[in-house]
Amino acid sequence: MNENDNVNGYEIKRSIIFDNDRGVALAENPRAVQPFVTWMFFEDENGERSYEWGHYTTNRQDAESDYHTRISEYIWDYGVSERTTRPTPETYKYYSTQRPVDIGTFPKFGNEPIRIENFDERIFVEGGAFRAWGYLEYAAPLTDKQIDDYELRAAPNNPDIKAVMEKQAQTVGHWEEVKGLPDSERFTWHKPSIHAFALREPVVTPEKLEHRYNYAKYDLTRTDKIPIAEQLKEGADRAAIDNAALPKLGKSTEKDR
Repeated sequence: MNENDNVNGYEIKRSIIFDNDRGVALAENPRAVQPFVTWMFFEDENGERSYEWGHYTTNRQDAESDYHTRISEYIWDYGVSERTTRPTPETYKYYSTQRPVDIGTFPKFGNEPIRIENFDERIFVEGGAFRAWGYLEYAAPLTDKQIDDYELRAAPNNPDIKAVMEKQAQTVGHWEEVKGLPDSERFTWHKPSIHAFALREPVVTPEKLEHRYNYAKYDLTRTDKIPIAEQLKEGADRAAIDNAALPKLGKSTEKDR
């Protein structure tokens, strides 16, 4: 959202966004009891803004003053600068894991790749998660069938993959807190600034997160009454089995070798 957009009946009159994708907005709703408001907001990768921490008032001058005060205080507190350019358009990266990128080795009809990059040899990528001969970038995501047919592998930072992982992280984070997992075993951490769970670094692969998400979802909805001590032991046993089954960082499966 930008100027002239509406949020719960309030029209955004002015806004500023910083280089950390957070910002301050001033809005007005003449029909409201308190017609003026300033908000802090967060802008996601798609340009969508989430508004929070509203300061409402009946006086335009007070709202203008609060708008400038919040801007100054945020810059002072966090050392940010105003963002002067919008992020580059989103792209979707896919690795060619089984062969160099060449004619007939990738989908293109109706969605031409905008970039093709081949490596000199098959190398480890994404922090050693798997190996690839090169990659392609598209302006729009490929279908699951296209990915499977050409034996490609989506990059974890693709917008569609990140959206799924961020959603899964909320269930996994809740489960990890319920189980009292130590930081060394957690995939997530609670990020107060967004009031949600975020993935820990180094980046957790989509496959590992999905595996834990499926187990966490099942475990959180169980109706059988198992004593807490037994649940914790079961969780530890299950984690040991899961960890043993997952490939180590920097290793590859037989197919990836």
